[in-house]
Amino acid sequence: MSDLPNLTDQISRLRDRNGGSDVVTGRRSIPQKTSKKSGERKLAPDFLMIFIYALVGVALTAQLAIVIWLNLE
Repeated sequence: MSDLPNLTDQISRLRDRNGGSDVVTGRRSIPQKTSKKSGERKLAPDFLMIFIYALVGVALTAQLAIVIWLNLE
């Protein structure tokens, strides 16, 4: 069976490397501020999502009706 690598040594080697990853070195980048345009258009309605929500509503209503109908018998 092969030996498992020592992860601590590998992480230390990556941290000491010049130009290493921001995640490994712990550096954080400051997010850029984005400015909103005042004349920005709203997104168009997503008809696929409206259709899917309608289908889910019909399915839930049908299931509720079936459960109530079966309990009455």
